[in-house]
Amino acid sequence: MLKRIALPLIATVACAGGAFKDQARDAMPSKQAISMGSPPSQPQASSTSGSSTIAQNSTAGDRSQFHDLTVAVAVVFNVPTAAFLDLLRHVVEDYDPTSCDATSCTWGPGSDPLSRVDYKLVVSRDADGVSFDWALSGAVKPGTNFIVFASGVATPGPQRNHGSGKFKIDFDEAANLAIFGDPAQDKQATGSMDVTAYSNVGPAKLEVTFMGARDDKQPTQRNNILYTYANDTTGGGDLDFAMHNTTTGDRFSVHSRWKNDGRGRADVAGLGSGYDISLSECWGPAPFIVTYFSSSLKIVVSPWGGPDSGAKTQCAYSPAAFSPKSP
Repeated sequence: MLKRIALPLIATVACAGGAFKDQARDAMPSKQAISMGSPPSQPQASSTSGSSTIAQNSTAGDRSQFHDLTVAVAVVFNVPTAAFLDLLRHVVEDYDPTSCDATSCTWGPGSDPLSRVDYKLVVSRDADGVSFDWALSGAVKPGTNFIVFASGVATPGPQRNHGSGKFKIDFDEAANLAIFGDPAQDKQATGSMDVTAYSNVGPAKLEVTFMGARDDKQPTQRNNILYTYANDTTGGGDLDFAMHNTTTGDRFSVHSRWKNDGRGRADVAGLGSGYDISLSECWGPAPFIVTYFSSSLKIVVSPWGGPDSGAKTQCAYSPAAFSPKSP
């Protein structure tokens, strides 16, 4: 799908407004600017490498499941987002626009012969005189009714691939074009992902609201998800995410913090039909062995419950800091 969007926007007409064209190219968001960080990771390690002072009949001493979950959450966000942003950069950097004036440039409309959709990207100067507004739209051939399914505002930073801004991808609008999954197989992406703020000018930060996302295990169910990520000046990070299954009513949140050397802590809360639980897990540097575990559920229900184990003094962060988010 991404290649089919990129090919269409090859320009065939040289245009004026070269200065604006170059400015617009530099301003467009990049995967370097919009990336959710996570703790260092490595292949699954044996739990026998845990400290001999930790009781081996408890969660402490095992591989940290919430370290791995934090890494997985970042990957799930970063991979498709990076692919989409690479597409935008590819279009504006590798091809000339079809038309330009002093304050805007348009790439397309167009498509490769095998694509059922024509695409168009419009970049214009924002009213603040510094930022750039952009909108990506599509129309099912041979029609000309273009539907905007992604748009944003980008502010260039002091150097290439650095900047700030916001953008939104509306998967429900894109469903009219069938470009994010196959609706016939009930695999079409749903809802809207709103990156309400991003910046990698200084320590990176990112705020995301994803409403109405299709559940990956139960396609008929929908989730609202909130993410907040912030890097720190020492190379550590803070990832706070919360999910609300609007079909079942279940809620789940994880607030993870980690140091540059990989040590970290996750404070987790879950609320649903028949359960209300909170837990904290701390882990050490690679191979990321649990050093402390405490759960409001003391019976063993992996990964949620079990007796307290390890020591709070081994935590890289203290005290607990549960997510305040409620999507």
